[in-house]
Amino acid sequence: MPKKYTVIETWIVNEVKPTESNSAEQTYERMEKTPGNLPVIDVPQDLNQEAHFVEEAQVHDFVISLGEAKKVLDIGCGDGWPLLRIAPFFESVTGIDAAGKRVTTAIANAARLGIKNVTVKQMSATALEFPDESFEGVVAANAIEQTPDPYTALREVFRVLKPGGRFRIYFEPYEGDERGITERVFVTENENALGYHYVLKHQRPPWERNYLIKFAPTPELRERFSRLKDLIGRLGPNPTQAPEIGMQFLQENQAGITGGTWYELEHWTSTTMKETLEEIGFTDVDIRYSPGTFARKTWPYIQISGLQDKQLKTISKALSELAVAITAPIGSGEPVIATKPG
Repeated sequence: MPKKYTVIETWIVNEVKPTESNSAEQTYERMEKTPGNLPVIDVPQDLNQEAHFVEEAQVHDFVISLGEAKKVLDIGCGDGWPLLRIAPFFESVTGIDAAGKRVTTAIANAARLGIKNVTVKQMSATALEFPDESFEGVVAANAIEQTPDPYTALREVFRVLKPGGRFRIYFEPYEGDERGITERVFVTENENALGYHYVLKHQRPPWERNYLIKFAPTPELRERFSRLKDLIGRLGPNPTQAPEIGMQFLQENQAGITGGTWYELEHWTSTTMKETLEEIGFTDVDIRYSPGTFARKTWPYIQISGLQDKQLKTISKALSELAVAITAPIGSGEPVIATKPG
């Protein structure tokens, strides 16, 4: 169906004339690392926190899903998740990410944690620099859809997997009957430019467009961006509902614009992901529950149980074994597991 332009998007296209980019350069190279949000990697694990309990279960998901794999590839490892968390369970784990900033952070995290069996490389998932049949297992956590060509990336995963190798993929699901577009704004900053990011997401069919408008990093504009960030925090990120962060801000500060870029992403439902993997050649493709789903459901009972860490680890692993053994219904938005035929 035709992809209609919003009012703000039309203004950006006409006034800024952005050039095409990709998610690594436009977004992830600019984003600062958020401190303290990754259990074990950033902060000590505390399984009495829901997020930590859920994360522990998800780590076991990747480990259990890959079976007897020894050499594993993590596509889009970011700052080291799940790469550094699954490393102790395998002979070797290689992580790749298209954003150099994320690779640098992941390498530093591995060194700080003393993890020796990890290799991290800057690389596009659409052109994996590995021989055919290099890995027994591949994982991807919300990464494939961030590539310029996700279908090529999935074919590359198939190529580097050994026969019988397994692929566990998490993705941002676009399920349900919602139609129309959602909009949001966020800001970034580096030494070269202040960044105004405008993101459109369409549910059916699922696609996403991202724009970056660059502003000169003058003291005056830095102050205005600081106020803008505060407004987004107070009013929410939707520029249609809060014109102060949308068209009004762009027009009032147009003189400070130095350029812009854009990229578009395709997204999946659990059904279309399953069908895509089958078309590529994977077999035994199933929509299997994330143990995170089960962990969140049971958390109200876990929270009041008074269990110790060792007991909580046992429960999280058990939830993982249960979850990945159960086929989830179509439309559930759960992750997918697939096997390269032997």
